[in-house]
Amino acid sequence: MSSLTTLVIGIFIGWNLPQPPWAREVQDTAAKIFRSTIKSVARRL
Repeated sequence: MSSLTTLVIGIFIGWNLPQPPWAREVQDTAAKIFRSTIKSVARRL
């Protein structure tokens, strides 16, 4: 239960704090990789 509480608090803090530019770039890169992986898997089906 304590780890769940810590997770909820962390999500709340992370959601409400401004994101630095380098973190935004990392997030965009990860999203591009994720999207391309999903598209390539979807083509195989």
